[in-house]
Amino acid sequence: MGNCLHTLGLVSLPSTSVDGDDVSISIQQPPLSYHTRKMSNHYTVNYPTHEKRVDSAIYKKTHHELCHVRDFPCFICGKTHHKNGISLETHHFYCEKAAENAIDWHAFGIFAQTCYNIQTGECIGDKFDWTAVAKNPDIFVDSPYNMIVLCKEHHISGNKGIHHVPFPDWILQKYPLHDFQFLE
Repeated sequence: MGNCLHTLGLVSLPSTSVDGDDVSISIQQPPLSYHTRKMSNHYTVNYPTHEKRVDSAIYKKTHHELCHVRDFPCFICGKTHHKNGISLETHHFYCEKAAENAIDWHAFGIFAQTCYNIQTGECIGDKFDWTAVAKNPDIFVDSPYNMIVLCKEHHISGNKGIHHVPFPDWILQKYPLHDFQFLE
């Protein structure tokens, strides 16, 4: 571990008017010092046998609704399809598609009573008949309640994506102070 200096630029405050004159103020923020820690995780994930993934009709509708109709931003960086002209992706948050056939949906339904979609804030527990979900997991797995919208970088990149970075480190990217870079 070594100490490095994270250099920050000027922070401009909104212009104000004082006695009819526009006044603009820039403040030099003190540099944030930080230390680095190289991380490497190695583990094996076992998924139940499943058919080759094909987007369900529910998934297609959910993806279109979230990314194009409602124009949800990337949960981490805030970029949108319409404003930034980027393709956004939908991430299965609570249950990965490949795992849906090995989930105890009745137990999950009890757990879900206190769960919220982290992007929309909507409670998910009372939205589903969990017996029906047990028969057809796509009802929940491909629904908007199990999805968050992410840009490609925050979805699948090796150093910033939710598929590769542990959640406690990944979520730090959402609210950095002065554009601090938590992950490299």
